[in-house]
Amino acid sequence: MFSLELRGGKAAAFDFLRHLSIAKNAVSLGGVETLACHPATTTHSEMTKDELEKYGVTESLVRISVGVEDRRDLIKEFRAALDACAAKSP
Repeated sequence: MFSLELRGGKAAAFDFLRHLSIAKNAVSLGGVETLACHPATTTHSEMTKDELEKYGVTESLVRISVGVEDRRDLIKEFRAALDACAAKSP
């Protein structure tokens, strides 16, 4: 499990998630596949703004739970998604 913060806030986080195909945009389903989500609008959406800030759950945060897929495929996918987002950044 790891998380990353993307420059550009919520829009950048959702753009990154849209560029994933191996990693599924979902919260934990109890499976073995790689999952990615935007905690501020999913798992932590019931928290207040103050609680989100206190726990570091920002609009630009993406959480990834790594599954059993080949690490090289996942790294390639994450790099490509990050590159696609960077290409859109001012």
